[in-house]
Amino acid sequence: QWYQRRVREFQTFQHYFKRINLRMVKQKRKKKRTHVNVDEVGPHTFVINKGNLHKSGISLMLDIRKSLEPLTARNLKARKYNKIKDYIHVSAQYGVTHLLLLSKSMLGYVNLRVCKVPRGPTITFRVSNYMLLKDVMSSLKRAKSMQKVHESAPLLIMNGFDDDKPHHKLITTTFQNMLPAVNVKAVKLNTLKRCILMNYLEDEDTIEFRHYHISASPVGVNRAVKKLLKKVPDLSKYSDISEFLTNGYFSESDGEDGPDSQVVLPQNMNGRGNLKSNRSAIRLTEIGPKMTLKLLKIEEGVGEGEVLYHSYVKKTAEEKKELRRRIEKKKQLKEKRKKEQEKNVEKKKAGEKRKRVEDDASEDDDVEYYKQELGTAPEPELLLKSKQTKRSKAFKEEKGEKADKPAESKDNKSEQRQPKNKQTSRSKAFKEKKSVRFAGGTKTQVQHVKTPSAKGIAIRKKK
Repeated sequence: QWYQRRVREFQTFQHYFKRINLRMVKQKRKKKRTHVNVDEVGPHTFVINKGNLHKSGISLMLDIRKSLEPLTARNLKARKYNKIKDYIHVSAQYGVTHLLLLSKSMLGYVNLRVCKVPRGPTITFRVSNYMLLKDVMSSLKRAKSMQKVHESAPLLIMNGFDDDKPHHKLITTTFQNMLPAVNVKAVKLNTLKRCILMNYLEDEDTIEFRHYHISASPVGVNRAVKKLLKKVPDLSKYSDISEFLTNGYFSESDGEDGPDSQVVLPQNMNGRGNLKSNRSAIRLTEIGPKMTLKLLKIEEGVGEGEVLYHSYVKKTAEEKKELRRRIEKKKQLKEKRKKEQEKNVEKKKAGEKRKRVEDDASEDDDVEYYKQELGTAPEPELLLKSKQTKRSKAFKEEKGEKADKPAESKDNKSEQRQPKNKQTSRSKAFKEKKSVRFAGGTKTQVQHVKTPSAKGIAIRKKK
């Protein structure tokens, strides 16, 4: 028993050290792709809010981001001081092609602007009604988990738009370019998990925005067979499998899906029974958000150009011509101001350079002044590099005035610089004898002497 116990301990230790050695083995470095070609990935979008948008409007913005994933900035944080120009400048770096802005109008509506960056156009919608993602999901009878649904881009379905109308054609092209194109021959069915439906209602002149989850279920199979495919049920009550299949409790599900929704699958698809060349029914489950959009206007550029279409305001040819003239005049004035600003910046830079040269010259004057006054060169820590002192300015003026006078000898200068030793009342008091009384009662006399050679330091001598 003792021997067997020791063998088991040895085996456990051996297994433990083997695991440690396996972890410590150096693995080969895997090459990771750090650069991504924007054309291969597809278009990208920025969805942001502008102005004082209420809480439900911000929730709608986040839901729109979620519907456009993964080709959007999910965690983008918009600050109050950020302007539209900032996002346009950054868009080229990150491959962003479209900008979606949500803002609050004066009447309290939520407006949605879809901009093609960097040159436009800009399409403005009014969000008449909307329903958030959480509200749509809570209204479902059977809630589904949507964890891996947003890993691939959604399909886009445009319905009811008239291409003969120019504003309809512009809307369709803008939204089609906002999502990646689908190659029918090379696409995999398992990547098509969601779709966005843009439906135009001609009677109300509005556009419905809907977001669906795509799933498939085999056709021609009753519920008993589906239950067998998922899990083997309890068959103890039946004498034969045919009784289970032909029992009236299980009804066929062919009547639930119409013939329009049934397709023959060209590939295998996720889900039990969705095999190649089999007939399956396509089912759409709404997952939100849900919006009703009303087109307001279309304008050139990113919010600062000529209005191409307006649903309420109609202008004549003369008014349009006058508006173009104003816009052109505004552009010219902007360019003129920009050129003036550039010139002012250049002048400022030239002035700073000239000032720097003058400061360097003033530094040389300070060195010369120090040499003339003290007879030795100054230390570099004593000089001020950037500022010109009043003393150096005064020295420069004196230097210009005394240029014609003859130079004096060093001896005369040293005589002039020697201070006169005037005897003040304070120095007399130092020389007088003073008596000091100690705690012991003894008296001592101390004489303080101040001499000119001591540089103002009193020397005390005890007698």
